[in-house]
Amino acid sequence: MTLFRSFILTLSCLFAITAAAQWNIIQHPGYQAVKSVTVGQGALYMVAFPSGVIKSTNGGLNWNPVNTGLPTGTQVHSVHWTGSALLCGTESGVYKSTNGGAMWTVANAGLPTASASNYAKKFFQFGTTTTAVYTATLGAGGGIYRSTDSGTQWFSGNNGLASNMIVHQVAQAGSLLYAATTAGLASSNNLAVTWNQIATSNFACYAVQGTASRLVVISGLGYRFSTNGGNSWTNASGAPNNPTGGELILYDGKYWAINSASPMDVLRSTDNGASFSLYETGLQNADVISQNTFHASGTSLYLGCFSNLYSHAGTTLGVEEDEEASLPLPFPTAFTDGFTIDLGNTSQVRELVVFDASGHEVRRETRLAEGRNWIERGNLPAGTYRVALVEGRSGRMRHLGAVVAH
Repeated sequence: MTLFRSFILTLSCLFAITAAAQWNIIQHPGYQAVKSVTVGQGALYMVAFPSGVIKSTNGGLNWNPVNTGLPTGTQVHSVHWTGSALLCGTESGVYKSTNGGAMWTVANAGLPTASASNYAKKFFQFGTTTTAVYTATLGAGGGIYRSTDSGTQWFSGNNGLASNMIVHQVAQAGSLLYAATTAGLASSNNLAVTWNQIATSNFACYAVQGTASRLVVISGLGYRFSTNGGNSWTNASGAPNNPTGGELILYDGKYWAINSASPMDVLRSTDNGASFSLYETGLQNADVISQNTFHASGTSLYLGCFSNLYSHAGTTLGVEEDEEASLPLPFPTAFTDGFTIDLGNTSQVRELVVFDASGHEVRRETRLAEGRNWIERGNLPAGTYRVALVEGRSGRMRHLGAVVAH
């Protein structure tokens, strides 16, 4: 009974969240040029040039460098939480920390030699699979590398991509991964083991996000969207023409964009990528024209800029974490067609249960496989739902998180 009351209270808090309609600055005196952001085990991490990895354990009120074990003088470009460890991409290679950044050790097994021209600029997480995106062309050692053990061992994720490609972003839409590259868009149905190039998307792509029924890209031909898997494209309105760079994130049911070439702006779409408009209220001074990166975690969307780190409130999540670590999380948390649960390599029989806002069971999935499971939306109406896992042997119900159907 106590668990049920806690569950309902958590849902009540979720719906009580009201998002301030602006970017809110997170003070970090002495640090600037925020290039990468991640959140793990209640701590906030950012990469600030030239200070390396900086950590806050109180929501950004206080910050401290956590660079022990990184080569002196190496430039850090990215930081990422895999769900069980921290990774950072540097010009000396990829490093891993299992103690919240207190100590870093090299984690380059299977990776190319890093340099000032080829390093892990971005990490992306898909269940238990981590992908690292390197800056150089595939022919020069760049592209995508994948790990299923939080960076202990890496493997090439470039099979099917061309050697002249530079990869900019990897994202999941429905059951597929998509890679935005200088030579077009590619898709993978096996978590970046192999790729298929989308022939009708043979234009430079700098960013991609979407759902099973809709893709949105920043491309050399403009901001575009497709409702048929990339077979045909429609130009979005309100966005810059012929951009030469950018970043996209799908958060809180909205597409958020950084246009990383002139004009350098933050834009947002509330109509599934059909139109974009400026969204820069709260940004200060040069941050209005110089943004670097997005990161979404819980009820916050983070934006790293030239001078400062910002957050924006959302309603995608607002739930308490399970007391035990390493539980699978439903993703994406804001969905249109469905969401994914990655159960890893487990043979234990389980059931997945979905509850509505009133605590009533509205869906039960009994045929769950090892690894990734795609949960179709079906006839679920728009709203927020709690996802729980029932352990086969004990029958214990463990709450995994909330998802929002749009």
